[in-house]
Amino acid sequence: MGHRIIIHMALAQGAEARLWAIVSQRRIDVSSALFEKNRQDQHIRATLEVETDDAGARRFMRQLERHHDITAIALESASRTGQGPIAADSRRMRISAKKGAYL
Repeated sequence: MGHRIIIHMALAQGAEARLWAIVSQRRIDVSSALFEKNRQDQHIRATLEVETDDAGARRFMRQLERHHDITAIALESASRTGQGPIAADSRRMRISAKKGAYL
């Protein structure tokens, strides 16, 4: 079952590369991706279409919350559309380099 994850993030130097680094570290099948940049508002809207179940999509969204440029994440699926956005909290967990990378 396909899900669409809509990501709102700040337009910062290397933000897209950091997002792709997180995506590539996960075992998730991204069937398509779309990035829309608004340079006036300093904002990026990314849409990722992933092929996974509900639990896998939510787990992936929790992992994406580690990205410090992301301000909001929303999930859409074929069966349920328009679920509310999930706000990323401002506190970040630091993980040492021995336990995992922090982007």
